[in-house]
Order: sequence, then structure tokens, then C-alpha cells
Amino acid sequence: MVILILYLIGLAGVSWILRNKSLQLRSFLTVGYNYLFIIPLYFFTLLPDCETTAEVLNLLIRCAYQAPKAMTFWADVDLFNDPAITLLFYIVSVYTARTLLLFFARRFFTAAATRTAIVLRRRVFAVCGKADDAAAMIREIRSQDRRAPILFIPQCDADREADLRVPTETRPWAKFLRAGRDNHIILLPDENHGNLGRLRELNELGRRVPGLKVTAFLDNDILRFDDMSFPDLDAYLVSREQLLIRRFLMDDPPLAALKKRGGRVEKGVYVPDGPFSLGIIGLSALSREFLLETWENAAFASSAPDGRGFEAFIADRNVAERRAPLFLDVPQLRGQENFTWIDAAPESEEAVAAVRERLGSLNQILIATADTKLNLELATRLSRLFDRECPGDAHPQLVVAVFENVDSEVQVLARDNKGVFLRCSSAQFTYSELIQRRTDADAEALHRAYGGNSLHGKDWNAIGTYLQNSNRAVVWDIPNKLLLAGDLAGKTPEERESVYWELAKYEHLRWCVYQYTHGWTLLPASQLTDRERQDHVTKRAASRRHACLVPWDDLDALPQERPGLLKYYDFENVAAVFEKTPQ
Repeated sequence: MVILILYLIGLAGVSWILRNKSLQLRSFLTVGYNYLFIIPLYFFTLLPDCETTAEVLNLLIRCAYQAPKAMTFWADVDLFNDPAITLLFYIVSVYTARTLLLFFARRFFTAAATRTAIVLRRRVFAVCGKADDAAAMIREIRSQDRRAPILFIPQCDADREADLRVPTETRPWAKFLRAGRDNHIILLPDENHGNLGRLRELNELGRRVPGLKVTAFLDNDILRFDDMSFPDLDAYLVSREQLLIRRFLMDDPPLAALKKRGGRVEKGVYVPDGPFSLGIIGLSALSREFLLETWENAAFASSAPDGRGFEAFIADRNVAERRAPLFLDVPQLRGQENFTWIDAAPESEEAVAAVRERLGSLNQILIATADTKLNLELATRLSRLFDRECPGDAHPQLVVAVFENVDSEVQVLARDNKGVFLRCSSAQFTYSELIQRRTDADAEALHRAYGGNSLHGKDWNAIGTYLQNSNRAVVWDIPNKLLLAGDLAGKTPEERESVYWELAKYEHLRWCVYQYTHGWTLLPASQLTDRERQDHVTKRAASRRHACLVPWDDLDALPQERPGLLKYYDFENVAAVFEKTPQ
């Protein structure tokens, strides 16, 4: 009995040590524990019969051979003549059989369990992507719903044999997506733009299977500059860059950084002492999106002589060539005096000099070349520069792009809060953003609030990604409006309305920058046709031109159903934020 108790205590200890490991690893290591426990059990039982060293060695070999037999219901229990030892052998044999069954038939049982769950439960997840990305997404779903039925759809043939502990589905969508269920498909990043084709296929299927919910990753430029519509899907389109940068800006908004440095309140609205100043080293896909998102996020007025709320310098080798695609997509960038482009290699003295000469005004520096090692080296070099020339908290915030797992180097820079890191990995695969879609739900509610407006009269799924993203941008901007207005609790209704009108001017400026960063340009009022004026049309969506991209005071001269209506749209946006947000 003592031996059985010692065995069970050891088994419990092994199970506790391995509690966070995978099921497969736990099973095999526990079988190893059983094997190593049985060998000395046999050995010390038979040792008294051995008289020479050779016999002892021979016995050890025989025990190592005998142990597997004892683990598979072939133990010689008469040798021990003890019910407790018999029970021990039975436990060991059952566990070994379970492990072998788990190893050789787990896929079958997992698939059977999932098929059963699909029948019994209304909600079904289908994760399509590369094996590594899909594994991360499946873990995230499991962390929130352990019993959720999940299918894996490989993006390429090489991943068909991947073992993700969920059934692999290779049939066409129509074969396993059925009406009457809550089908949620997650299309993870695909470098070959295959998700666009999958979205079209699913949109066709959505006519026969209503309510198909699809969350799809797309190329960031496609998502930003193309207007797509999938009216028969409940589609949420995202990009890695957008999710990563949006989360960062929600945690570290430019306005919050400026407020820490001072400013003043004018007509009830905060006005920074100067613009938010951003430096970018390395013009990669990530830094392009970071530049545009920050520009949108810093579209407020400041006390600068020209009133600008944002300025930036961008340094990279062959910068004219690298920025050319960006200028084609965002024509408004060409004439922006608050953007300075520096032709200098990221690791060059010229790039460092650009930082040094702006140290007094820079708020933030993004280092985002495509090379993680170079990014960390540059960040380390700049942190030394800050220690020498602007010690304490006066130095700019360093934001470093990390594309690989380099935790040791990151920890060195993170010490003393010298670096903030953008981890460009599966960290963007979060349940709250991709499954619950909290931001998207708020944006759809905002769209419904404008249901009576002819500009926003269509169903959410039918309005296209341009207007959907425009609504999302309003939701994302709520923290800025709250920071600008401060505490309104003690103000009279008339005072609150006055603040709303001041913020409406900001909202119009923010909206203008949003249009610019999505490729829109001004449509001069003089070019509007008589029919457009008669119908109060102010935009030409096909050419991405809009007559409302003018200063606030010039809106009154544009065609509108009644005087002041265009300004009132901005006021209504602001009022909705404060009347529904607790102060």
C-alpha cells in the first residue's frame, strides 16, 4: 500500500508540474514517469535473488524489458502477491492505453466530437489561414469558449497535414456552412490577396445562408483606399497594421501627450501649445499606416502660428522613390508643409542629426524599418542620445517595430520606460476585436442613428467599406473629443451647446483629414454642375473628390437642403458623444 501511495503522490506531482503543457506532452511524460517507476519496482523486488554484479546488470536489463509489458496489461502480478501493486499496474495500463489511443486516434475522436458539437450547438467557428496563425487564433477562441466547435481551413496544401487539434476542412464552403447556425468565419492574413476571392465566394453563399459572419484580414492599402461591398455578409474587414496601430493610439493618444506638457482652454475646448511632432525612421508599410493614422488622430488646432495640430519628418534612403506610391494614393500629402521628407539611411548620421535638431519639439519617434535587429540597434543608439542631451522625462517617446521574437533585447530597452514596442505578430488576433467586434458594434449603432439621413440610409452591410470605416473613425475619435472638452458636468445647457459647436469645428477638421488619408481631394464648388447643385450633391465618389473639404466657415456657401445643415452634421456627431457618454 505504501508503494501505491508513493506512486499516486508522484503522479499528482508530475501532473501539477505539467499542468500548463499541451495534452500530448503531458500524456507522454506521464507514461515516461510510469515506466521509470515500474523499473525499480521490479528491480528491488527481484534483487535479493542476485549474487553477482553480472546478475544485477542482467536483472536491470530484464526489468527495463519487463516494464512495458506491465504497462500493457501483461504484468506478472503473482510475483508481488499484493492487491495494491495489482491496482497500480491496472492504473498504469489504463493510462498507457489512453495515451496510445489519444496519439493514434485523436484526430478521429476530435473530428467526431466537433461534428457532434456542430449539430448540438448553434455557433460554429471556421478559421482559415496559415497553420501558425490559425493555431494562435484557435487558442484565443478556446480561451474564451472552451467547448466552441472550430474547423480549420488551410490556405495552402502544405498546411493540410497540420495538427491543430481541430478538424481540417477542405471541402467547398457550401458543404459545411449551413443555414440556421451562427457561422463565424475568420479569414486570417494572406499575402497573396486570396481573402478577396474568398469574400466574394462567401458573399455568393450568403444569399442562401443568411447571416454569415466573416472577419477578414486584407492588405492594408486595399482596406484603406478601396471601397468594397459585400451586402450578403456580416463582414468586418481589418488589417494587421490597422489593429496594431489603432490599439496603440487608443492607449497613447497624441492629445494626452500634449496635455501633459501644458496648453490652454479656449471657449471651453483644450488648445495645445504646439503641434504633435512625430519622427519616422524607415518608410515601411507599418510606418506609412502609422503616419496616416496619427495624422487623423492629431487633426486638432493648436497655438502654433499656422494653427496646425500635427507635424512630422520621415527619414529613409531613397525617400522620394519610397514615398511615390503613398503620394499616388494620398495626393493631399504633396502639398503638406507640415511634412518633411529626409533622404537618409535609417542608420546614417543624417537621420540621427534630424532627431537631434528637433529634440526640443519632438513628441514621438517611430523606428519601423523592415529589419527588427536594425530597429532595436537604432532605438538603443537614440536612447543613449536622450541620456546625454535630454535626461529625465523630456525626451521623445520611442516606438519600435518588432517583427520577430527578441524578448531579451526588448527587455533591455524597456527598462526605465525607454521604449514602447509594436509587436507585429499574432498578438492582433484577439477575441474582443475579431469575434466580439466591440468597436464595430458601436460604429454600426452610429450608422443606424443616421438612418433618416439620405447619406447614410442603406443597411450597414450594403454601404461599403469606405462609409463603414468612416463610422468607425468617429467611434475611435471619441477619446479625443473627451480630452478636448474636459469636464462638462458643471456647465449649463447653453454652455454645453457652445462647447459642442467648438468641437464641431474640430470634428470637421478631423473629417477632412480622414478624407485626405483615404485618397480624397477637394472638388471646387465652381466645378459642381447645375444638376449637382440642384440635388445638393457635394461629392463624386468614383473620383474621390468632395466639395466639403474646405475650412469650416466656407461650408455655408456649398449647396445644402437648408442653411447650416452641413455644419449641423458635425454638431450632431459631437452632441451624440457627450449625451451618451457618462461625464
